[in-house]
Amino acid sequence: MASDPIITMFETFNLVLILVAFAIFARLAFKGKSLGSFRFQLSIFLLIWVVSEIPHIAETIGFLAATGYEDMGLYLHAASMAVFATFVGWRSLRFLSYHPPAPITTVSLPTETPKVLKS
Repeated sequence: MASDPIITMFETFNLVLILVAFAIFARLAFKGKSLGSFRFQLSIFLLIWVVSEIPHIAETIGFLAATGYEDMGLYLHAASMAVFATFVGWRSLRFLSYHPPAPITTVSLPTETPKVLKS
């Protein structure tokens, strides 16, 4: 627990901002159209990341007295990094995969001769 009132004030402010970020990313995750959408996947990653920061800040402020929660935050943070690595890897593979161009079946040719060539 921080004994300095300035540190306590900023940690409390930090906790409030993290809870606001949690609400925003939860809303974005619910608004995602499908599990494969970029918005949903990124929001889920950020939700895990936000949740992993809460135990550290709550312990610093004095809300949590048990030291086991610090390890939980570390595990959640590692899980969010694993999800993020999977997310980026999957998106990169889809981006880098070869997509052949669509075949051109018709060629449009002008039907009239240009006015310059008529005279």
